[in-house]
Amino acid sequence: MKTKADDVLYCGIFKEKLKSSNPVLNNENLGYLKNWIVARYNVHLKKDIMRLEKPWTEDEVLLNYRFCNVRREHDRESRWLIENVCNSNMVSYNNKLLNCILFRLINKSETIELFGVLDFDNLDYDLIWEALREFEKNNPGYIYFSSAFFTSGPKVVCNKFFGKKGNMVVKMIKLVEKYYQERILDRISESESQEAVYLALREFQGFGEFLAYQMFVDFSYIKEFPYSENEFTVAGPGCKKGLNLIFNDFDGLNYEEALFWLRDNQDEIFGFGFGSLFSDLDECNRCLNVMSLENCMCELSKYIRAIKGTGRPRVRYSGC
Repeated sequence: MKTKADDVLYCGIFKEKLKSSNPVLNNENLGYLKNWIVARYNVHLKKDIMRLEKPWTEDEVLLNYRFCNVRREHDRESRWLIENVCNSNMVSYNNKLLNCILFRLINKSETIELFGVLDFDNLDYDLIWEALREFEKNNPGYIYFSSAFFTSGPKVVCNKFFGKKGNMVVKMIKLVEKYYQERILDRISESESQEAVYLALREFQGFGEFLAYQMFVDFSYIKEFPYSENEFTVAGPGCKKGLNLIFNDFDGLNYEEALFWLRDNQDEIFGFGFGSLFSDLDECNRCLNVMSLENCMCELSKYIRAIKGTGRPRVRYSGC
């Protein structure tokens, strides 16, 4: 993703602090991170780009457990959102933002496809209910929500506003409609930086730090949205675990500053550039930005636990 004209560079951190810091890295765990990035991206190339037959790796951990992609936009659900919402010429800018919010509250494209991308100025709850009821008849055991994102907060808010009874998917739609009525789009448009957008989202009930940042990243896929994912990040719980494995001494850097420090020094830290590995991408994407690094750190702790036998990732994988 290209940095956009309105991006505030080094948003939310002290750039000068990065220049004077001299953190100490854990070389063993850094080696695991290098291996994971190269192996996981090669799985993506062989599977999604070259369409080769499996197996796509010889890495025993990747053979047996499911990991996110190195780049978030390559994950299946993100790809669906980008294609059907963010890049759609049939969806207005306001509805792109609102449908991005709804999508991450559910985070399962199969569920969204039951009623389609919504026009929040013309919601037809009768049609939505009909689609869900008809599907439920033939798929009584279907799980409507993904467990990948932390949506317990929004579910609690839905029950608070709309009662504990009723279909949770419908209540999530009503919650986004409520955000719309409470002028969430105005708060986003009035924000003068990436951090300001994130903080605006945090003001609405149900959005924790992790979910608000993930929604900001989804917005950045929309061409009309004024900010990219390149110059702002929020370290989630999994990312912090990964950074604690990489840094023996942060030398005063907070977690977000540590991600920017890694970005700015990646060629020296990793001992090579990522241009050849990311050769299928546009020139502007042939490196790790802060969002990709945040994403990788979340996967690193799972990878190291599996390698060292100190724990297993939650989801097994038979795809490789």
